[in-house]
Amino acid sequence: MKKCLILLLMLLMCLSGCGTLSQSDEISIVLLHGWGTMEEDNQAMREIYSEFEKDNPDISLKLISMPSPENVTSKVKEMISVGKLPNLIYIGETGIDTLYSFMVTQGYVIDIMPYIEKDKEFQSMIAPETLMKWKTADGKLYTVTDVLNTGGYWYNKQIFENAKIQKTPENWKEFLECCKKIKQWAEQEKLDTVSKHLDYNTIECMMQSYIGDTDSDEKSISEALKLLNEIKDYADVEKNYTYRDRLRSFNVGHSAIYAGGIASEQKINPKLKMEYAMFPDKNNKDVAMVSAYPGYFIGSSSDTKQKEACIRFLKYMLSEKVQTKIWKKTGQIPSNPNVNIADLSGQNDVIYEAYAKLKKADIVRELPGNDWDFEQREDFEANIFRYLSGDISEDEIVDSLKSK
Repeated sequence: MKKCLILLLMLLMCLSGCGTLSQSDEISIVLLHGWGTMEEDNQAMREIYSEFEKDNPDISLKLISMPSPENVTSKVKEMISVGKLPNLIYIGETGIDTLYSFMVTQGYVIDIMPYIEKDKEFQSMIAPETLMKWKTADGKLYTVTDVLNTGGYWYNKQIFENAKIQKTPENWKEFLECCKKIKQWAEQEKLDTVSKHLDYNTIECMMQSYIGDTDSDEKSISEALKLLNEIKDYADVEKNYTYRDRLRSFNVGHSAIYAGGIASEQKINPKLKMEYAMFPDKNNKDVAMVSAYPGYFIGSSSDTKQKEACIRFLKYMLSEKVQTKIWKKTGQIPSNPNVNIADLSGQNDVIYEAYAKLKKADIVRELPGNDWDFEQREDFEANIFRYLSGDISEDEIVDSLKSK
């Protein structure tokens, strides 16, 4: 009897131990990312990251959360200098020409393509835009993204109505007239409302819409600069503004137009009556700007299990369940081509209507951050405000763009 009891206890101990991972069996990986603020979309992304462990109990995911993509870039450089590169890095739109190139050329990140080629399910999740932009000539791929970035603008419908603007501008002449009417209305009502803020990111998006693929067309560049010079008379030129400054101004009704992506809707005051629109090109066609920025990188490691765990994380982020959650909670456009956003239209009609307009645009172009090279952007940023203030001539700034 005693022997039977001992055997039974041993069996129960064995069964209770089955399914429980020992600490040595657990795979630990580190993700460095820039979703570190208390903004709703940042919190939502951190929550999604944390839920990865529920679906993968054999993997421990440690998050190093930074307040912005720029901070991620600085942190990666710091970690490289001390030989402690994380397993996963999410850089977004920053460091494309600097950090990305450095990590690839120095072998700090791995080629993901071998994992994609042997996994049909993984293949089907990759955005065509990612492959077109980031697949190298020799067939390697070092990054995949879970969202597509967009460019256009939101406008305050109430301010447009107050300024007697009957419809969304369809060309640059109408856009200029729109800005003029807003200024006249604000002056008449003794308000400090402006049509828009001409900060650097807004300016480069307007330039990209107008110039497009006329890279060496000095005439088009000259026309775009003259247009900016006219618009500045009805706008505020803000050299040091960030997107947060621009957003804050729009939210309190100080500006009528906010240049930004569809996902910006999540940060806009829900009490505002607003709609989404796109800047036109020089031939008055709607320009939708859509880009697959660099997303996740897997750090180079000799640990096969860690690399495979990182691949599982990428597949998790690109899964239809998670992609749908990203759309619902942050308004970012899922990169997985299998996700049909039309099926999700009832979740947020404002964002879906913006997305539908994007899909109907006449032209699709890359966002400037994914199209202009680092030197061009630096040169243009250094000179555009000097040009708008009259310190340098048009010819001097044309040189910074004509090779784009």
